[in-house]
Parts: sequence; C-alpha cells; structure tokens
Amino acid sequence: MQRLTQLTKTVLFKKHLFIVVLGSLLGFLISFYLVESETVEAVSFSSFQVVLSCLIGIVVAYLIYMCSLFLDKLLPWRKYVEARLFIGIITLFSLSYLLIFGAIYVFDYTMNDSLNFMAIFQPMLIKLAIIVFILILIFEIIYFALYSYYSYTTLQIETVKQERKQIELQLNALKSQLSPHFLFNSLNTISSLVYKEKKRAQQFIRKLANMYQYTLQSYSEKLITLQEELDFVKDYLFLLETRFENKLTCTITVSEELLDSKVPPLAVQMLVENAVKHNQKDEYEPLHITITSTKKHIIVQNNITEKATNVTSFNIGLKNINSRYLLLHTEGITISNGENFSVKLPLI
Repeated sequence: MQRLTQLTKTVLFKKHLFIVVLGSLLGFLISFYLVESETVEAVSFSSFQVVLSCLIGIVVAYLIYMCSLFLDKLLPWRKYVEARLFIGIITLFSLSYLLIFGAIYVFDYTMNDSLNFMAIFQPMLIKLAIIVFILILIFEIIYFALYSYYSYTTLQIETVKQERKQIELQLNALKSQLSPHFLFNSLNTISSLVYKEKKRAQQFIRKLANMYQYTLQSYSEKLITLQEELDFVKDYLFLLETRFENKLTCTITVSEELLDSKVPPLAVQMLVENAVKHNQKDEYEPLHITITSTKKHIIVQNNITEKATNVTSFNIGLKNINSRYLLLHTEGITISNGENFSVKLPLI
C-alpha cells in the first residue's frame, strides 16, 4: 500500500513538472517570437518579461489542464466526440486568449500607461490569436488521441479480467458437476439397477455420459441456448428421479418462443441441484421443483422441506450464477424465499 502511494505521488509529480516546463517554455517562445517580430519601439523584451512570459505560460497550461478535466466529466469523449472536440477547442482558446490578452493589457497599463493599447498591439494580438488557436487545436487532437488509446487499453484490460473471471466461475460450476460425491452416488445407483432393471441402467449410464459431455463442452461457452440447457436439465432430472424415485418431482413449463434465448451454461441445472442438495426428500414430504417462464425470465421454484444434513457443498451456487450474469448482462438474478424458494434468471 505504501509503495502504491509512493508510486502515485511520483506520477503526479512528473505530471505537474511536465505542465510547468511545457507551459514556461511555450510562454517564453511565443512571447519571444511576438516581440522580436514587431518593429514598434513600445515593444521590447527584457529579462523581467521573460519571467513574466514563463509564469503566464504556466498559468495558461494549468488552466487548459483543469478545463480539459472538467469538460471530460461534462461531455465524455465516448458519448460526445464531435461536441467535445468542438467545444473543447472554442472554450480553451477563448479562456487562454482572454487570460493572455488581460495579462498583456495589465502589464502595458502598469509599465507604460499607454493610451493607444489596441493601436500599438493590434498586429501582435492578431498573431497571438492565430498561434494560440493552432496550439489549442494541436493539443485537443493529441489529447483525444491519448484519451482514445487509454480508453482502448483500459477496455482491453477489463475484457481480459472479465474473461478470466468468467472462466473461474465456469470452472467452479464444472467442479460441482465433477464432484466425487455426485459421481459416487451415481455409481451406487447404477450398481443397484444393473441386476434389477438393465434397460433403465443403460438409460442411466447414457444420461450420465450425456451430462458429463455437455458439462465439458460448455466449459468454454459463455452463453448457450435455453433449449440446450433444458435438455441437459432433463438428463440430470432423470438421474435424480431414478435415484430418489417418488421422493422428487419436477415440472418444466417453458414457452417454446423462448427456447432460442441465451443463458449461462449450467445456470438452471445448478438451481435444481441446490434445491435437491439443501432439502430432505421422503415419501411423506416429497420435493417439488417447477421450472416456468415469463417473457424475459426463467423461474426455478421448489417447496421448502426440512434442511438436509451432511451436505457436501462447494459454496458456489447462487453467487456463482449471479456473478456470471453480472459479467454478461446488466441484470442479476432475483431470489425469493417465503413459503417456496424461487430464483428468477434473466433471459439474454
């Protein structure tokens, strides 16, 4: 933390040093050019004027810097490129020129008490206006180029961060599906079916294989169709219903118009898994899960039974789903916990 603070102070010092050096240098060069290009006796260039020119240059440089920051907040480049460029040029030119004009006028009035200020200084003031306008135009173009480059690099960094976060979340979801506990329960179910119901055992193995294939294939995908996710959920429900029999039921009622909509992979399945994992299931109080839809959402709801014991959890369920939605979409999930527990997933 201390190192970061020191680095920030160093960057600020270099920035202000650059403004001071550039402002004083431009102030001196512009003043020298304007004075030496004049032939009138009233205009001369002394050591005092050198210092004064440098000071005015520094003040103008800071004025331009502060006004640019203010305009960035008032008219962000990303939204108002043309307006920001045009207003920036006009505003910075007007303020800079008025400040320099005022400094020259006060200096002349104080030192020379000239009554014909405009007559004497008019040619020099016209040159000054042209030079200041050109410099402001160059500054705005360079400032826009640097701002665009900074915005692009920042966007690239944020994109990489989001992709990495997305991969981490999907890896956690994959970890849940490949958990030894789930595989152990599935193998126990197969072993109990293989001698009693061979066809059902074959179906169970096929569904289990489809589930793992889908899980591995969806690892690299940010979004999949709702149809694909529901097909996967149906395979997963077959495994659950085979294992728990009449202790678990699930009803899926989703409009066909929504099947091409997108959801994060494993999102709906993880909600079903959470319902099964955190609720006890028996014949007298079976677990009922419903998957329904609205125009913009998928809703997974279950009745609340006695809390399950000895639950193996990776603590990734709802937080994982919500984090993935916030990375991919402007809206997160909505959770309702009353007589029934329900989670509303936005369709993308």
